[in-house]
Amino acid sequence: MVSFLLIISFLLHIISIYAIYMLNKQLQKKEDTNEIAQLFEEYLQEIKKENDRLQNDLIRYTHNKSDKPIETVEKEKKVGNLVMNDAEDKWLKNVNEVNDSVESSLEGKVLQLYHQGLSIADIAKKLDCGITEAELIIRFHD
Repeated sequence: MVSFLLIISFLLHIISIYAIYMLNKQLQKKEDTNEIAQLFEEYLQEIKKENDRLQNDLIRYTHNKSDKPIETVEKEKKVGNLVMNDAEDKWLKNVNEVNDSVESSLEGKVLQLYHQGLSIADIAKKLDCGITEAELIIRFHD
């Protein structure tokens, strides 16, 4: 009879330890969610401060812009349906003057020369890369 009571006692202890462990785990999750909520709250406060600062800057800018005399306002010109001032026009001209160039990758150059019939050694010499590197590129592609 004593052994039966010990076994029941042992099982009850295991169940109670498991219950305590699960409760502790739930408390830790609540603490984690509280920390996350606090971080979100701080982030939200920072965003609100930034928005307030931006609104104040916009209000100051609009007041300063309307206070300027007419002579200092930049000249505007109409291009199509758009109205642009001189600064925007200069910037647009600079954008149009940009020259883009495209350069093939080493793999592209190796494959192009290989398809033209050059040997792997010639390709390596021409592109200043290793013979093994050129050979691997060709093997991986095929």
